[in-house]
Amino acid sequence: MPHAHRHAHRRPRKSTSLIALNLAIVLIVGGGTAAYGAFSKTVTVTIDGQKDTVRTFGDTVSDVLAAKEITIAPGDKLSPAPSSAVEDGDTIDISYAKPVTLAVDGTVTKHTLFDRTVGEALDELGVTPPAGAYVSDKDSAPLSRKGSEIVISTEKTLTVVADGTSSTVTTKAPTVAKVLEAAHVTLDKDDEVAPGKAAFVKPAQSLKVIRIEKITKTEEVDVKFPVEVRKDPKAYVGEVSVVSKGKKGKNREKVTLVMADGKLRDRIVLDKVVLVAPVGQVESHGTSTTPPDSVWDKIAQCESGGNWHINTGNGYYGGLQFSAATWHSVGGPGLPHQQSREVQIKYAKILQARSGWGQWGCADARFS
Repeated sequence: MPHAHRHAHRRPRKSTSLIALNLAIVLIVGGGTAAYGAFSKTVTVTIDGQKDTVRTFGDTVSDVLAAKEITIAPGDKLSPAPSSAVEDGDTIDISYAKPVTLAVDGTVTKHTLFDRTVGEALDELGVTPPAGAYVSDKDSAPLSRKGSEIVISTEKTLTVVADGTSSTVTTKAPTVAKVLEAAHVTLDKDDEVAPGKAAFVKPAQSLKVIRIEKITKTEEVDVKFPVEVRKDPKAYVGEVSVVSKGKKGKNREKVTLVMADGKLRDRIVLDKVVLVAPVGQVESHGTSTTPPDSVWDKIAQCESGGNWHINTGNGYYGGLQFSAATWHSVGGPGLPHQQSREVQIKYAKILQARSGWGQWGCADARFS
């Protein structure tokens, strides 16, 4: 009986990469800390001089910062650059930029510093507070990334003007509000002081307190009438006539009067009732002009030297030397020299049409 042939089963080969992956998994699962150490890096992060040693799988500075949730703001110093590769044992240095406002006896300057404390900042700025001076913070106080204010104030004599009197106060208080406290001057919520309450004081400065009082009352007041202007091309520029006269109205108003040291500063209308409505006025305003080189300018040049507002004192007025009687006879308002050139010419034309050119001794000047 023939023997049956038995065929051996071949196992599929595992790829090299799969073997390596399995080996890594075995090492991590089986080796624990040893495997973690084999794949991670130890990096020192120094922030404003404070060191922190971290383990990281990151490849770049940015990776490390993201893992530690460290945010770099514009102006901060970072070394090396965010895109730089990190190796085991590397150091990342960070210095935060800190806005600092420095006020020394009322003189205010602004700075961006990388120091950690108030004392370091003053050293950096070359400022040494005099013995006994007011300093807003201890040297050890930390500076904030959001901004810090350092205030130094030496003893100074200041003048305080309030309630009609002037007094002097000697104090190290840095602000107007603190100086007023030292001078035992109280303010209510509406009172003002110049400069403002929060302002830093300077040597020999004068502070003025303004007492504000608000009075609410009801008043009856006149209301101005509106004016409607109609242009009249037949009248000259500067000539105004009332077509229909306006009348004032009257309102009853609830108001708040704002008094500053007893003087009215503002009047605020809270509510009003119209008692009598105003009646608008209609006016006619002339728009016509005479050409500059007109016959009347030539006559005026001869009569008055071209001075349309001359009063010679001899009974004749204006550029065309009207007498008051003649001026009024043609309807001229007031006196000639009080009117515009255009108005004087208007009434001169009326006189010329009525009585001819002989009214002016210089009439022949029109032909020059």
